[in-house]
Amino acid sequence: MTTSSSASPADPPVLGVLLDVHPLRSQTFVTTELRELAALGHRIHVEATRRGDHEPEPIPGVTVRWRQDDVAVSRGSALPLLVGRPRATVADRVARQRWRRGEAVPPLRELLEPLARLQAAGVEHLHAHFAAGAALDALRLARLLRVPWSVTAHAYDIYQRPENLAEKLRDAAFSTSGCDYTVADLRRIAGPGHADRVHRIVMGVDAATFRRTRPLPGGRRVVAVGRLVEKKGFAHLLEAAAILERQGQGLEQLVIVGDGPLRAALEARAAELLPTGRYRFLGAQDAATVRGVLDRADLLAMPCVVAADGDRDSMPVVVKEALAMELLVVASDEVGLPEIVRPPAGTLVAPGDPAALAQGLAAALALDPAARAAAGAAGREFVLREADAAAEAAKLSQLVLDAR
Repeated sequence: MTTSSSASPADPPVLGVLLDVHPLRSQTFVTTELRELAALGHRIHVEATRRGDHEPEPIPGVTVRWRQDDVAVSRGSALPLLVGRPRATVADRVARQRWRRGEAVPPLRELLEPLARLQAAGVEHLHAHFAAGAALDALRLARLLRVPWSVTAHAYDIYQRPENLAEKLRDAAFSTSGCDYTVADLRRIAGPGHADRVHRIVMGVDAATFRRTRPLPGGRRVVAVGRLVEKKGFAHLLEAAAILERQGQGLEQLVIVGDGPLRAALEARAAELLPTGRYRFLGAQDAATVRGVLDRADLLAMPCVVAADGDRDSMPVVVKEALAMELLVVASDEVGLPEIVRPPAGTLVAPGDPAALAQGLAAALALDPAARAAAGAAGREFVLREADAAAEAAKLSQLVLDAR
């Protein structure tokens, strides 16, 4: 691996972070992690394949470029890098035939401009978020740059589209995931001799940002936040709200924040099941708006399920954000949620069971104001201890240092 001649062993390495799409409102954890790594002294160059749904947050020490903005795909100034690396270039050409059996693989010429930018930035370690296309790009670029690389795998890239996943885990200097559930599966996939390089690093919360600005409202306002896809279980949440309505325990309002392919179907179902005014679909919102919605809520519902195609959530960040804001949480007993949703602030119910979900919501909302406040304080303390963004970024930084 190449390092700057002026750098000491204790200097935080310059990082290259690879993403398929950036930034996304559904992936605020990436921006939070970038901010915390920069605060630790890392200079960071982000290479994303495509632009996301909003402009990136300006972070000192972090630059962002998108491959879709490259005017022309040409060898250009990156050609000398390939000339000086004939073995890596030939090995890449050979490996492409194998990789293509699992996923789309861009020709090496499409990586030349990112390669030149990463080289110019003095990147000493590459890290990919999600073990899909960005991870394969990181593997290939790391070989050309002669630097170590790593990957954080999340959920769809493990369970729905595990493309070349075993090879990626075995090639990386280390890999991480956000809960014990996914870490155990990744260690199994990596296999003997590689499993010990899979680490648990939680997608943490900035508790200074996610904190209450007003007293708990003490009502029956339930919020759900996430993409409108099957694995979020929002269809079951609508059914549960209807059960409470029939039982005379209707919610003051059910607010769903997010967008996705199921939005029209969910809105139509809500209109069938619930009185007008008892539900709202806010669409995708920025982090500040989500904080405001949580600040006015009494409870967060996170009824995740394993989708028919195997896709699932691991440990949704919004659950940790809600706990940090002292909200009650009712969630399904699925994947990594039991690791973070615990009494007194959290209640777990059977996944895909609207009646059980309705019962859990009713029990939580029946708590008196003093019990809600005490439970909320315990939930915040748990997040501060177990899911602090700065502490989790420091763990990642140490792994990067150890990989030198």
